[in-house]
Amino acid sequence: MIAFGVLSITLLLGCVQGLVLAGLLWAAPVNRAANRWLALLIVAVAALIVPYIIGFAGFYDAWPWLSFAPFRYTLAFGPLLWLYAVTLTGRPLALVWPHFLAVLVEFLAEALVFPLPLATKDWWDTVAHAPIIAPALNVAAFVSLAVYGRLAWAAWADYRRWLNENVTDAADFDALWLRNFLLALGLVACVWLGFFIANLVDPTRNYFDQFWLYVLFSGLVIWLGVEGWRHAGMRYPLPVVVALEVVAAKDWAAMGARFEAEIEAQRLWQDPDVTAASLARALGTNGNYLARAFGEGLGANFNTVINRRRVREVQAWLADPADTRAILTMAMDAGFRSKASFNRAFAEFAGMTPSQARLKS
Repeated sequence: MIAFGVLSITLLLGCVQGLVLAGLLWAAPVNRAANRWLALLIVAVAALIVPYIIGFAGFYDAWPWLSFAPFRYTLAFGPLLWLYAVTLTGRPLALVWPHFLAVLVEFLAEALVFPLPLATKDWWDTVAHAPIIAPALNVAAFVSLAVYGRLAWAAWADYRRWLNENVTDAADFDALWLRNFLLALGLVACVWLGFFIANLVDPTRNYFDQFWLYVLFSGLVIWLGVEGWRHAGMRYPLPVVVALEVVAAKDWAAMGARFEAEIEAQRLWQDPDVTAASLARALGTNGNYLARAFGEGLGANFNTVINRRRVREVQAWLADPADTRAILTMAMDAGFRSKASFNRAFAEFAGMTPSQARLKS
């Protein structure tokens, strides 16, 4: 008898909400490729929950032929996670399809058995699937998540480093959501691994013992959908790949000092749209020379050079009792484009908040 009770409805609600959000992500006009990879990840996690939704509702008892219905795509989690990260942060992609060959194997492990007679399926489950294939697929999923999670983390870290070296409002595009997303998925994977080990230690555990794990998966589906949708419209600056050139040894300190003097003379730091590329053009140099002059000559990156100078200007304005402009107005006049990037830069370079600086004057 089919009956949706507390267990099945709890999982169903999370699954449906996640799928609705996945649909919204799929249709989002900004970051289209990245949002679609995330939507597919949500669908893949939701698919893992489906057997437990229908199992708790009695579907397998009423229709045992549903066994081996191919709902499992755990080997897609890692590649989809990585593809979302690299696409969102503008890294070039090589061939995509080889990353899903393992998913095809996982799909076939159930799809080829699904149409067989029930007696044959039960026999196969006893002699091969339950003792060998299913554990192997689980282990492969954990390895895949670890490898692709590390690659996704590297993509985020590289992008964060690029932001600090090329734009002044890096705080507005830090993609902390991506970091939190990776940490959350890592936490869920650890809990999942714990359940897997518990099942190996005690084979008498049944699918009712897995309920809370799939509640966690349902929560993950909802969280990924909500947070993904919240950030779906963010237009992240995309790195431009520049060919590196062989640079002869130079006096980078002298070059850095010259660049800094020119930035000061032309007040280039005050341009809210300044980037490392536009600054290099204004100084009559290229990005490689600029980066090395700042890094090796001044011991700072582009973000630090520009925002440190902006903060110093705002500090001077705040110290002037005759200057009654609002602090945010000063920030915008100094070249900052948002309150968040200004507050973070001011705290870093002034060691206090703008309000505290104004009170001190």
